Amino acid sequence: MTATTLLELKDKQDPLVLSALDWVLLAHRWSPGASYMPTDLTDSSGVLQALPNGWMTLGEIQKKAGVDLSPDTKTSDVEGYGSSGPRRTIVTSEGFQIDAVAQEWRKINLEMWHNTDLSTVNAVPGKGFTARRTSDLSMRYYSIIAIAYDGVPGGEIYPWFKWGKVGVTKRNKMSGQQGAELALPVTLTLFEDSEWGALYDFGVSGAGFDAIATGAGFLGTPASINVVPATLTLAAGETAQLTVTDSNGFDRTADATYVSGTPAKATVNASGRVTAVATGTSTVTATLGALTDTCAVTVS
Repeated sequence: MTATTLLELKDKQDPLVLSALDWVLLAHRWSPGASYMPTDLTDSSGVLQALPNGWMTLGEIQKKAGVDLSPDTKTSDVEGYGSSGPRRTIVTSEGFQIDAVAQEWRKINLEMWHNTDLSTVNAVPGKGFTARRTSDLSMRYYSIIAIAYDGVPGGEIYPWFKWGKVGVTKRNKMSGQQGAELALPVTLTLFEDSEWGALYDFGVSGAGFDAIATGAGFLGTPASINVVPATLTLAAGETAQLTVTDSNGFDRTADATYVSGTPAKATVNASGRVTAVATGTSTVTATLGALTDTCAVTVS
């Protein structure tokens, strides 16, 4: 065995401490299989994509309450006489609850809080809308996507959850008082959709996750980097941008460092942009940790 230290064993990585700087909750009226559930929330550049028709935002969520996500596992112990602890523990059920306080009187929020179908209710000029809540013991189901935001512009990190089938199992009180909104707090409980094939999906998307995916354990350490283009021919005064991709397929241009072997012929800045200076050649080297690759620059 090789000697190490406590800090090396711990491998503390502050960028892996994520926070919800903002939330968006989106709902879709449920149908078996939830075929409208998008596979990806971002494109390959980490940019959020518009959702299919039928998805409705809950708008702004109350900051004080936040969004509470509560997984629940129930178990039963098998005990034996003479044994001080359980001989076996059996999982009997799994669940999940989402608690949120919607601030905006959108149709979807009112529909959830009143547990009634408002799909055909529309406003009349000057009169607004009127809806009626009759005695109804049935439950309405929805599919939900929750996306949190962390990171910085251009380096966004989006922790997300997708629930195929949930229902409103608790409608919490609305408090009418000065200095506060007429909020719509609800508890959503997960139900199984056998056609969808999962209890729920979860993950992280966004360009900002690329830089921490390896440290988080979702990618192996890159074995090499590749500089594109590998050769450049420029006239004096011209510029060109290099890009660096690691062997995992991630763009590491912003993470690499650059140096020109002959700055009198060509220079390179911290972003990987090469500037031709005078007739001749230079080798620009990109470095990412212990990995390097080069671009041969010819100035004509």
